[in-house]
Amino acid sequence: MIYEDLISNRIVNIKKREMKMIKKWKTLKSKQIFGNSLFGLREDTVKSPKTNNLHPVWIMNAPTWINIIPITKDKEVILIKQYRFGKQEITVEIPGGMINKDENPKEAAIRELLEETGYTSSNVVQIGRVTPNPALMNNYTYSFLAIDVEKTTEQKLDTMEDIELLKVNLKKIPSLIKNQKIDHALVISAFYFLKNYLKTNSKI
Repeated sequence: MIYEDLISNRIVNIKKREMKMIKKWKTLKSKQIFGNSLFGLREDTVKSPKTNNLHPVWIMNAPTWINIIPITKDKEVILIKQYRFGKQEITVEIPGGMINKDENPKEAAIRELLEETGYTSSNVVQIGRVTPNPALMNNYTYSFLAIDVEKTTEQKLDTMEDIELLKVNLKKIPSLIKNQKIDHALVISAFYFLKNYLKTNSKI
């Protein structure tokens, strides 16, 4: 009898937990408000699974992004400095950009590395992926590591780009993040992925 009561109570508790589980909201209709090659703004009408009420929500449609950490044989990271219009300041980052229609993430990372720095590598590996802001955006950012990079050509910047290169010893990256010299969220997440990568791949 005690055993049966325990089983019964466990089933009840499981059902209670299932009742409290968060469910996906249902999208009833979508309307494109704005869009260009960089991003779009969409308005959806969604239904709450909890209250059945309808609500308008706004989503930024953005392409897939990549960034890449280039490290030389001397364990120096090739950082870039560029002006950012949103922050209206010059920031310290790693090479990155968006994926073209005919590319996969790795191909885009190799291209952006070459264009923004003039460096290349024969050993490029994916180290992570994040959703930049799932509250508002629907895209992913893939992070890559380029090992033993070498300068093979000049930068190939477009007319909107003005990028200065900066070599920093890999061991100094944590202090740059701590002191907010590097404060780009996607760059910091890439270095987090690198830290995890190095736990099982000590040689770079």
